[in-house]
Amino acid sequence: MAMNVRSLTRIILVVGCCCLLIGYCLRPSKQQKQSINDILTIKSLGSAVNIIDPYMKLENDVKCIKTKVLLNLYNTTVCIYDDKDTVSTSLAQTHIWDEGYVTRLLKILIQNPHLDVIDIGANIGSYTMFTAGALGRFTLSVDCFMPNIERIVKAVQIQNVQNRVVLVQNALYAKSGEILRLTKESAAGLQLTNNTQMDTDSHYNVKTIRFDDLLPILIERKVRAAVIKIDIEGSESYMCETGSKVFEVIDIQLVIMEWGHGFRKWYKSRYQSMVKFFALLDYVASDENCNVHDPANWEATWPGNIYWIKRINFRNNIC
Repeated sequence: MAMNVRSLTRIILVVGCCCLLIGYCLRPSKQQKQSINDILTIKSLGSAVNIIDPYMKLENDVKCIKTKVLLNLYNTTVCIYDDKDTVSTSLAQTHIWDEGYVTRLLKILIQNPHLDVIDIGANIGSYTMFTAGALGRFTLSVDCFMPNIERIVKAVQIQNVQNRVVLVQNALYAKSGEILRLTKESAAGLQLTNNTQMDTDSHYNVKTIRFDDLLPILIERKVRAAVIKIDIEGSESYMCETGSKVFEVIDIQLVIMEWGHGFRKWYKSRYQSMVKFFALLDYVASDENCNVHDPANWEATWPGNIYWIKRINFRNNIC
């Protein structure tokens, strides 16, 4: 009987210690919290840049799911909408969005451990949560729609990768500090307008920044080389128009960009300016399989997604 009591006591002590250890590991460390505090107190950061605390308490309850496993190793958490949003519907049904493109990005990052990620138009984080949440690569994640950001925050907290992301809730535009209105549609198709008349739903009123406004964050996090993924429904040109300093200071080796068939016709001058911008910086335009495309045919024959690859990196470490 005495032996049984001693054995039971040892079991209770072991279980108790394990619970304390798990609780300690799950708590954000002082170092993790300090990293976000360092970002929030950057003196050179523009007043328009809205950095979201990844430790913030969320009031709204959202549905979160585990994704499909990619490359037989990497899966993560994403938090989705309940409505008929295209991205959320695909994730709810197949547990993945843009599988081919996400897989290709993961392969590039695995082969290039020095590359960090800038995700512009992060939506609900279907890329961010793989690059930061599964691979652990630092990701600067930018989206202007707060309900999207809240879902990324929730997924980041579940994956416990608050120290691997910086979340920015702004829209890229020609000027910083403007308050502009989004089109009112599903989260996957939101577009920035020039309408300054405020919507009654504040989520559709967004503050703008220039791409260069984000440079102090990249410098603070010691980002030297990066991949950009950008999908902002026809506003991609603002990255080029306002990002010369970022491209000068940070070694942007690859830009994965939506090249929408409709947008390239509606905003022809914007797309022409992007072709010129990347040509001046000596980037090659290709698809995900490294098939090079003729810049003269950007309007007629280019696919829906373009990989702008710095020429020096094209065969060296990307293709």
